[in-house]
Amino acid sequence: MAEAVDFASLKILVIDDQEFVRTIVKKMLQQLGTGNVLEAQDGNSGMDIVSREKPDLVICDIQMRPMDGFGFVRQLRGAENVAATPVIMLTAHTDSATIARAKELDIGAFLAKPVLPPALKEKISQVLGG
Repeated sequence: MAEAVDFASLKILVIDDQEFVRTIVKKMLQQLGTGNVLEAQDGNSGMDIVSREKPDLVICDIQMRPMDGFGFVRQLRGAENVAATPVIMLTAHTDSATIARAKELDIGAFLAKPVLPPALKEKISQVLGG
């Protein structure tokens, strides 16, 4: 049985190039009681925020420009002090090639779009609760 996750103590970064997706996910995280929700519109600004803020978890879209979600995670995994940051990927694509790439990059979980609050809570608990 996974440990209960204390959402109030969490700092979560949401990276998505679509503002409405970030807004929806942020609202859901706040409804779950998440203490601090940060936002970035692409992988580059996401890396800056991760380096500065050291979030407990990153929820990241796969399809973004200029750097996609996989590029962001590759950069994250190579960064000192934040390489072990857990990542949940947001995607509309759960094909076997995408899943295989994610496993290589040690992605914690996938979250299919459109995101639903129970699935979001379950994935965060799965990734952070052990």
